[in-house]
Amino acid sequence: MRIAVTGATGFIGSHVAVKLAKAGHQVVATGRDPSKVPALANVPGIELARGDLLDPTSWVCLKDCDVLVHIGLGWGDTGIDMLQNDTEGSVRLFQAAVDAGVGRIIYTSSTAANGEMAAINREDMAPRPTDFYGATKAATEAYLRAFGFKHNISVHTVRPGYTFGEAIVEGAHGQPDTRFRDICRRVANGQSVKLIQHDGTQFLHGQDIAEVYLALLTHEPSPTLHYAMSAEWRSWVEVVKLADEVSGKTTEIVLEDRGYGESPYLFDVSAIERDLGLKFGNLDRLREHVRWELSRA
Repeated sequence: MRIAVTGATGFIGSHVAVKLAKAGHQVVATGRDPSKVPALANVPGIELARGDLLDPTSWVCLKDCDVLVHIGLGWGDTGIDMLQNDTEGSVRLFQAAVDAGVGRIIYTSSTAANGEMAAINREDMAPRPTDFYGATKAATEAYLRAFGFKHNISVHTVRPGYTFGEAIVEGAHGQPDTRFRDICRRVANGQSVKLIQHDGTQFLHGQDIAEVYLALLTHEPSPTLHYAMSAEWRSWVEVVKLADEVSGKTTEIVLEDRGYGESPYLFDVSAIERDLGLKFGNLDRLREHVRWELSRA
């Protein structure tokens, strides 16, 4: 298949672009400035192209593509900014894909589209966003679903949670969140680490989330919505203990009580196992990532 990937110079996008190319697909890796990660072009099967959500003329790169994988994000500080920069930009992108004859679109949403948390959060729950980021993601999900029915194309939504990992090629981004880096630096320097009591998540590595996109290239029926997270919930305290295990240190952990209960909020990830045959642990990946962060500290 020939696949256009937006946001390919970002963290998740670069992992997905490389995964799809290594699986034998032809990947058009796009970004606002694709020259930021020239090493992507050294991966067999990847070509770089400019793709900007705010510039519809840049989507000539969709020509002859079978699939659009939309990972790029348009940001804004206000509701209007997010609507214009992300939701409207994405809808225009979807229309450009349809006009170019693309038959399948895979969209990257977020757990933020879910919003207000229940004890167990499932894909069939109505979105309850609590911020503009979640609102734009939920709105774009709805538009994509409508595009699928209107134009009889295959449409799929991925909702990632906390995705971590190293850069996939030289010059690419690692995870944007700095907590792993900050924790490992403090452990390496023998300093205490401040955490929120009972805080954690269903961490998933960038190489694993890329497997979800690969599986969705051929998945039917449509439309679909999948949470892309590990089946295992782990706390940030466990991350510190992994850093201690790797480094041979004993770190003082200072816990702040913000009222988080001992029983965490969870996302039901049974759908990716049922539909795609994928189920992810995270302990080994976390240990190796902590080892990598400590080597940089």
